[in-house]
Amino acid sequence: MAEILDALTPYLPSGPGYLPYYMFGLSVISVGNSLQNYLTLHYSRRLYNGQFVPNPSLPPKSDGFDPDDSTDKVTPASTTNTKDGRTTDQVTPLAARLFGTYTFLAAVVRIYASYNLHIAPVYDMAIWTYVIALFHFVSEWAVYRSAYLGPPILFPFFFATIGITWMVSQYGFYVKA
Repeated sequence: MAEILDALTPYLPSGPGYLPYYMFGLSVISVGNSLQNYLTLHYSRRLYNGQFVPNPSLPPKSDGFDPDDSTDKVTPASTTNTKDGRTTDQVTPLAARLFGTYTFLAAVVRIYASYNLHIAPVYDMAIWTYVIALFHFVSEWAVYRSAYLGPPILFPFFFATIGITWMVSQYGFYVKA
């Protein structure tokens, strides 16, 4: 085991403290999550509530409005609004690939930042990747009701909150003016 660690050490971030290792390790996990989004919908479906139905409160199609173009075209399915029992799964292959692409982009920014935490713009971009991820997951759960509150969403809540808190509190330690 010591030989494996010795072989990997030259490739790991060499900055002070543990934040570079946190960011690097989380980025490696994120790359795996990105690949998973390209290969299967199974894990994304555990996170996102796929039971949606057409929104009956939208006005009909007219010259100035097309319900299919509305961001509110579907609503969470319930026992009271299942129109003919039809549901729409919002976890589509396209959605999974888009999410995988964003996750990979965030991982690249964080990996680069883990080696360059002393550069303010790089540090700031890395913080923003955590803020955007947290905003996404909180809004999907609390606003759009498209995600279940459970372990699959609690992990991103936890890791993004830790990343934001840690990076904001240690800004002056890592960023050199």
